[in-house]
Amino acid sequence: MADFNAIENPPINYRSLAIFWGYLSLATGLILGLIRDIYVRYHARQKQNSWAGPQRRKQFYCFATLAALSLGFTWFHMISLFVWSYKNWASSPDGLMYSGVDTTLVVRMGLWLKKTYVFQEAWETVSENPTRFWWSGQIFGWTIGWSVFLGITGRRYCIPRVWVYMLIAQAVSVSFAANLFFAAITVSQRPNEKSILFAWSPPLVYELVPVVLSLLDTVAVPIFAYQKRFMIILLAPHALVFIPCVLRPMSSASKSAATKVQAEQTTKRYALFIYWVAAASVVLQAYFTVLMLQDIGPDVSYGEVAQRLFDTVYVHPACSSVSWDVIFCTLSSFAWAVVHNFEASRMLGGR
Repeated sequence: MADFNAIENPPINYRSLAIFWGYLSLATGLILGLIRDIYVRYHARQKQNSWAGPQRRKQFYCFATLAALSLGFTWFHMISLFVWSYKNWASSPDGLMYSGVDTTLVVRMGLWLKKTYVFQEAWETVSENPTRFWWSGQIFGWTIGWSVFLGITGRRYCIPRVWVYMLIAQAVSVSFAANLFFAAITVSQRPNEKSILFAWSPPLVYELVPVVLSLLDTVAVPIFAYQKRFMIILLAPHALVFIPCVLRPMSSASKSAATKVQAEQTTKRYALFIYWVAAASVVLQAYFTVLMLQDIGPDVSYGEVAQRLFDTVYVHPACSSVSWDVIFCTLSSFAWAVVHNFEASRMLGGR
C-alpha cells in the first residue's frame, strides 16, 4: 500500500542531489585546475618568448578553440539529456504522484535522481542497437589509443597530473580532454631528449594488457546492454585506460640521462605500438560496421545507410552527445597530425 504521507510530503533526497551536484562540481573544479595549469605555461612562453616552434602559438589557439567547441557541442546535448530524462520521469506514473504545486523543484529533482539511473540509461541507449553503437563504440577506440599517447607525451613534456585529463575525458568528454591536452603540449617547452623521461618506456605488458582487455571489453558492451552486469562491463575499460597514462620511472631512475639512440628507439617503439592500436581500432570499427549493415538489411543503398547514421546522431540526446564527441575526436586528431606533417616522431614529441 502506498505511503500517502510520503507522497504528500516527500523528503528531500540529499544523497542523490549531493552525488549529482558533486559530480558536476568536481568536473568543473578539475577543468578549472587544468586551465590554470595551461595558462601558467602559456604565460611563461609569452613572457620568455620561448615557444617550441614558430607555429606553436597558432596551434595553441587552434586546440583551445577546438576544446571550447567540443565542450559546447557535447554538453549542449548532455544538458538536453538531463532535461529529457527529468521530463520523462515527471510524466511517468511515478513522477505524476509528486506533481502537486506543494512539491518543490528540489524535492522533485531528488526523486528523479533517486528513481532514474541517468548515466546507465544513457549508455544503454547508445548501445541499444548496432547503428547506435557504430557511433558510441568509436569513443572507446579513441580513448584506448589516446591513453597510450597521454602517457608518452605526458612524461616527455613533463605535464603534471596527466591522469586528470583522463578523468575529465571520462566525466565530461574525450574530445574536450584531448584538446585541452593538445593545448597543454603546445605551451610546454620542447622535450629534453637527453632526459630518461624521454627515452624510458615500461615493460610492454603494462601497456599492452590494458589496451587488449579494453578492446575486448568494447565488443562486450552492446551485448550486455540492459542486463544486470552492464555497468561492470561498461566501467572496466574506463578503469583500464588509466594504467598507460600513469606509468613512469622510479624517482631515482628519472634523474638518469639517456642517449640519442635510446630516445629514437623509444619513439620508434611507441610509433609502432600506436599504429597497431590504430589498426586494431579500425578492425573493431569494421566489425561494428558489418553488424550495423546486417541489422539494417541487405537491400539498403549506401545513401540510405549514410542517412540512417546521420539520423542516429539526433535520435536521442545521449546519442547526440557521444556522436559529437566522436566527431570532435576525429577532427582534433586529424588537426594534431596535420600540424606535425603526419610524422609520428614529431607527434610524439620528437624532432
